[in-house]
Amino acid sequence: MKIKALWGFVGNAELLGGDSPKVKSGQEFEDVDDEYAHVLLGKGLAVELDANGKPKVAKPKESKPAAPKEAK
Repeated sequence: MKIKALWGFVGNAELLGGDSPKVKSGQEFEDVDDEYAHVLLGKGLAVELDANGKPKVAKPKESKPAAPKEAK
C-alpha cells in the first residue's frame, strides 16, 4: 500500500519499508505492510495514495434514509 505521512512520528522501519524509524511530515512510502498502514490511517498519521500519487478521497455510501417509525 502506498501512503503519505501527514505528521512526523517514530514508527516501525521494517513495516514501513523505510531506512529509518523516524518519519517526517510529507514523506511517502511505496510498499507499506497493509495492516500497519491501516493502523496509521486510523490514527490520522497518514493518508492512502492512489496510483497517481494523489490522496484517495473516501466517498460516503449512497443509501436511502431510514423510514421514520410510527409512534402509537
